[in-house]
Amino acid sequence: MVLNKIGHLARTSFGKTLTHVPQTVVAGTQSSYTSAGTPFAFNSHAAGKFGKPGHAHLHTSFQNPSSPASAKSKAAPGSSNGEEKDGGLTAYYDAWQKQHQPGAEEKEWKQFQFTKRIGWKAPTAAVLAGRAKEIEELGLRSETRLDQGALNRALTESAVQDLKCSGNEAEALARVNEAIAAEIIHIKEDAALGDAKAEGITAPSAPDEVASANSQKASAVDAQSPARSTTSITTPEHSTFSSLIGDGTAATSQDGLERDAYSEQVARLSDEKRFAEIPPVFEAMLANGIPPTIKAYNGLLSAVVHLPIAPHQVVPRALSVYTDLLRRKVVPDTTFYAGLIRLLSTHALNTLALKQALDQQRIRYGDKEGRFLFASQGTEYDIAQEDDSLVNAIRIFDSSIHTDLDRTYSSEMYSSLIEACARYGKVDEMIRIVSHMDTRGVAPYAAIYPHMIDAFAAQGDLASVVECYNGYKALAILDNYGKPAIKERNDRDVYAAVVRAYSSCNRQEHGQNFYNKIRSTYEDSVDSHQELRDALRDSISVDAVVPGHIKQGDFAQAMRVINEEQLTTRARDQALLRICVAAADGVTALSADKMDNRDSIDIAVKAFDSIDATSTSKFAAAVPMLALHVRKGEVAQAQQVWSLLVNAPQLDSSFAEATAHYATALIDHGFLDDALVQSRKSFTSVRSTAVATNKVHEAVEKIDEAIEHIGSYMARRGVIPSPQASMSFLRAMIENRGLVSPITEQLIAGLGPQDVLSLSLDDLYLALQVESDILSQGNAALDVAHVERFAHLLDTVVVTGTPPPKNISEIVDRAARKVSSHRPELATRWQNYQNSFAKPVYAPVAYPPQPITHVVPPTFADSYDPYAATTDFRGSNIIAEELDSFRTDSATALNNALIRFRNMRRAGRHPRYITYSKLITAAAKEGRTNLIHDILGMARDDLPFLAGNSMVRHGWSSILDAVVGACLTLGNRDLAARFHEELLEIGSAPTANTFGLYITTLKDSTRTFDEASEAVKIFQRAFSEGVEPSSFLYNALIGKLGKARRIDDCMFYFSEMRARGIRPTSVTYGTIVNACCRVSDQVFAEQLFDEMESMPNYKPRPAPYNSLMQFFLTTKRDSAKVLGYYERMRSLNIEPTMHTYKLLIDTYATLEPINLTAAEGVLETIRTSGQKPEAIHYASLIHAKGCTLHDMNGARRTFDEVLAKGEIRPQACLYQALFESMVANHTVADTEPLLQSMAANGVAMTPYIANTLIHGWATENNIGKSKAIYELVGMQKREPSTYEAMTRAYLTAENREGAVSVVNEMKGRGYPAAVSNKVQDLLGAGMA
Repeated sequence: MVLNKIGHLARTSFGKTLTHVPQTVVAGTQSSYTSAGTPFAFNSHAAGKFGKPGHAHLHTSFQNPSSPASAKSKAAPGSSNGEEKDGGLTAYYDAWQKQHQPGAEEKEWKQFQFTKRIGWKAPTAAVLAGRAKEIEELGLRSETRLDQGALNRALTESAVQDLKCSGNEAEALARVNEAIAAEIIHIKEDAALGDAKAEGITAPSAPDEVASANSQKASAVDAQSPARSTTSITTPEHSTFSSLIGDGTAATSQDGLERDAYSEQVARLSDEKRFAEIPPVFEAMLANGIPPTIKAYNGLLSAVVHLPIAPHQVVPRALSVYTDLLRRKVVPDTTFYAGLIRLLSTHALNTLALKQALDQQRIRYGDKEGRFLFASQGTEYDIAQEDDSLVNAIRIFDSSIHTDLDRTYSSEMYSSLIEACARYGKVDEMIRIVSHMDTRGVAPYAAIYPHMIDAFAAQGDLASVVECYNGYKALAILDNYGKPAIKERNDRDVYAAVVRAYSSCNRQEHGQNFYNKIRSTYEDSVDSHQELRDALRDSISVDAVVPGHIKQGDFAQAMRVINEEQLTTRARDQALLRICVAAADGVTALSADKMDNRDSIDIAVKAFDSIDATSTSKFAAAVPMLALHVRKGEVAQAQQVWSLLVNAPQLDSSFAEATAHYATALIDHGFLDDALVQSRKSFTSVRSTAVATNKVHEAVEKIDEAIEHIGSYMARRGVIPSPQASMSFLRAMIENRGLVSPITEQLIAGLGPQDVLSLSLDDLYLALQVESDILSQGNAALDVAHVERFAHLLDTVVVTGTPPPKNISEIVDRAARKVSSHRPELATRWQNYQNSFAKPVYAPVAYPPQPITHVVPPTFADSYDPYAATTDFRGSNIIAEELDSFRTDSATALNNALIRFRNMRRAGRHPRYITYSKLITAAAKEGRTNLIHDILGMARDDLPFLAGNSMVRHGWSSILDAVVGACLTLGNRDLAARFHEELLEIGSAPTANTFGLYITTLKDSTRTFDEASEAVKIFQRAFSEGVEPSSFLYNALIGKLGKARRIDDCMFYFSEMRARGIRPTSVTYGTIVNACCRVSDQVFAEQLFDEMESMPNYKPRPAPYNSLMQFFLTTKRDSAKVLGYYERMRSLNIEPTMHTYKLLIDTYATLEPINLTAAEGVLETIRTSGQKPEAIHYASLIHAKGCTLHDMNGARRTFDEVLAKGEIRPQACLYQALFESMVANHTVADTEPLLQSMAANGVAMTPYIANTLIHGWATENNIGKSKAIYELVGMQKREPSTYEAMTRAYLTAENREGAVSVVNEMKGRGYPAAVSNKVQDLLGAGMA
């Protein structure tokens, strides 16, 4: 396991040591010497160069293979051998010094020659193909967005430094700028001349053929050459992909054919989005000495943008491509400029968003000095402050339009650049770009106008705001007449921007007049609908009026606006969220107690309480409210908000900071254990969300810092958590990435001898494992008691008498050897302990028993209990009554019983044997495994087993029987088997009910099984061990046989049950009736049902009625019978279950005569009974409308309404019903967006949804889609129906081989023959 030694501090300090190259230099002024010595390596990530420093590691036994962060350490750059270091940079610097001595005469610029590499050989075509495959395996970039993970603490594109150039450096840069400007003019002239010469070249042959021929003579760089910069480019001698951007070689006329062929191939790969194949082709092109064309550079730029490199590397590498293009005197075209400018402007916008988010985090969680809660956030903020992507974008844009006065860009490029200028406040540049767009006649996107209006308003320029609005209005009028004057028109946002501009300039009355005028226009319009008017009101109120009052600090007026305007529920929640966030974050740590902030606090609380509890805005508002209560020291209120947040469906990585903030507050108020337990719960939720959103690395980094912050805070406060809380926090580290030092040592050091004895078995193993790793790594300097603690832990483990887990044996061995000089007996003790559980290497020969004379000790009467004198009978009865009580929930009852139990033991007394059994059973129901072991251990201490005493033997039989049942309940059959053997050793056996648990828990214990056959084996084993069967055991057996459709066996054991005098219960009859329904035996099912009702001990239960209702619904399709059994059920005052109501809805909506009104009325019946309809009821309605009535619109409307209300969380049954409706209406192609929605809502693919989609795509003759859906269901989750659906799909596509493979897989799962034969019969007699 990785031991993180204050990882974020290491990352911060390391980042500051990097040499920074300003992007302003790289973008347009970088001369050719900078690109001639640095590689452009697509395969090498920044982690290789700017990776984390090596962490101190605990032993690999702590590696968490399931952890999202358990990745290999990234290699350090270059080589550790000093002889391999390149002295070229030093030589270059000396040469530069000579050329720039004071007073030296200016000379013509020359390329500095770096040290040449020797021994370079060209790669073969196979090598190039291998590189393409390697890049392809990494996947394609879906976006170039820079979020918080983009400016990673360990992977920054620039260090945190003060980059103030001296006067001499500034002059040097100015001279380079002038040289580049002059060079661009010469480039264009040379290109024009080259084009004229190339007119006579014939058309090339197929690019693939040319590339294939050239690949035999291609030459490339050594793949092991180290990268030297992330923003510049090297020659072929220096880099893995340096041949992508290397030394230019003049092309001959014979090379023209190959050059065009390569360029066409790169362009085709880019058009087909096969970006991973572009770098090898470009590499081969340069290796052959063929100069690249602008078309090839366009493809390379697209590869840079889309290949899966670290996000922060995209911009520097794109600028490297641009710099190399200029160095080779290739004239950029509009496509190249557009892609580069849009990338830079988008990067600038994302960086601005990151800075704003960090500012909010500093206000919310920062200290009184204005520092961030996490040190890495300060680093990220300083790095974001350095970003000059927008400056580069504007500079490149100006250069592009000056070199080609007729150059015209797309609306998208203009929109991105204008938005960036507006949001950065660069109004002059924005106006210039808008003017250029207007002169070129390019239709703008409507989205730029709100940003432009905001930019003018920020400068107080209302005249320009009005002029901008009038310009938009003129374009909108043209759009009304059908002229393409504007794209994606959005009037409401523009109106809101104008009102917002008036408000920011303190002209609220003008803004109100403007709003009234627009609103009256909407009301007077004949075509205007109420929805449009509501949308206008919502947009202006939420995006303009309320933010205006918030900006002025008038939260009360903002609340009045919300109350006066009849906003829709969603808009109201959004407006309240804005107020809540602003008011809560406005009360900083410095001003929390000031009187002028009391109103803000009250407003924040009021706004938070007013947000709809089911809205997502509620969770968003809860985060600042939690921080507010923490800053004010209101722990009780913070705990209430926390309980809402920690149960939210999704928690992103930013919640790790809120967790650390909340945990420190709990620690301050004495809730240390709760702080650690709640932190672990929060971190688990954050990681789960990160896995779903593919942001695992970012989440792990944040959680790591939160753990370090909490641990260091505990150290500063000098507090020590309880042993259980310490173990929980250690597990939180393990689940994330690994144990963090010195927090690990701090927690282990807090374990005293008594604390070790209070640990559960699992925690004891963990403590021993951690202590062993600390010793084996030699990290015991923090606590001189490590050796003694290790010895005590080892002794405690040995005393338990349980075999040690395999994963700790090796590390404990190593630690024992490490301390052998101080405690040599520990290694021997541990080795003997392990050997006691080793299996013998040979089977001993069995000899006939020889008569041995035994000294028989005196025996006591069978009724004598040696522990009766210390037994608290009255207390035992109270504990039993507490556990059996229905007045409280089971968890509370168990806790109360445990309190009495511990008080009893403190007084030197102990309960009865049966009381231990009841406590163990209750703990199993609550899933508390550790508590079961604790109670068993206390029973062994209080009531040691005496083989010669029948009372003790009988008592221990009940205790061990309860332990076996508890293990089965918790799904640990191996442990149950061990205690079962212990029962047999003392001459006893589990009870019949425990054997029944063996049967009922079968499905949870095996992956492939024939449950019915296994159940029969268990039943027969019970007889072989002398167990008297019970009704529960028979019911469990008959239930498994019924599910396997073995009706004859069901009736055999039912008859045997009667013959033994065991009276069948209502559960027995219900199980038999259900089995008869499965095999469509209506007559026998009804006979048994009538017999059941006539039994004197009959206890009415809904299950048998539901079975018959479902039988007549799905098999017989007889609505009269279904409703008849429902009325029969109601006549006996049996309360319908939710399944009963579902059957009623299906009956009304799918059986003749169809009565959809009655089906919908069932929902009201549920509500009148004091319950709420569930997802299965709405799913029945959706299925009925879509599949029975073929009303696809109605089915979709019901589905959307259910999700929109928010009362029902998205569930698989809802999606399944809609998918079935789509397949029935031949619209299976529309299911793909729904699959994405399902994944976004966290709904997992089920076998039944897969069955529907497999069938649907098969009917569309798209077996590929069917196969893809089939693969989405893991093999362990596939049902027999899934195999049947896929087999039918293959047979429909006449793919018998595929069908045979599916059937063979199913046969290997061990299903009952009655189940597997049904699918196998689809293949006919030809099945192998």
